[in-house]
Amino acid sequence: MIKARGFTLIEVLISMVILAIGLLGLAAMQAISLRDNQDAYYYQQATLLAYEMQDRIRGNNTANWLGVAPNYSTTTCVATPGCSPDAMAINDYGYWQNSVKGTNTIPGILPKPKDASTKMVDIQLSSGVNKSGCVGTYPTSLCLITTWGRTNSKTSGTLSKDSTFYLEVTP
Repeated sequence: MIKARGFTLIEVLISMVILAIGLLGLAAMQAISLRDNQDAYYYQQATLLAYEMQDRIRGNNTANWLGVAPNYSTTTCVATPGCSPDAMAINDYGYWQNSVKGTNTIPGILPKPKDASTKMVDIQLSSGVNKSGCVGTYPTSLCLITTWGRTNSKTSGTLSKDSTFYLEVTP
């Protein structure tokens, strides 16, 4: 009588199929991890840029920030004694827009859009925004809004095509 030793060909094929399915699952998890890591990076960059602008607003709290023109600044104001607070605000807002657009840290950001689907950076009155990050705590509080396109563009479920960061600032 011959004793069977080792594995049969069927057993080896079944174990290879199971191993292949497991490796495909790991590869899919890696791809999802990289995509979500990129989304987290963009969110971090939006946060840093908004906090930088918050510091500029608090440093120049006498300016009319709601009257700041949405175009890029061409002024050369670099110090408050050299220009008016409103001119400094225009310069700061232009610098913020240029730094957001110029560094390409967040893809697709443009200044104040004509339609809501365009990526943007914006300053609005917080009470008019009325979102979780900008509820209008004080009548003069401002909302810094940064919107960008997500890496994960799943449009159904809990994820969306665009992501928005709101930061309320009280000058």
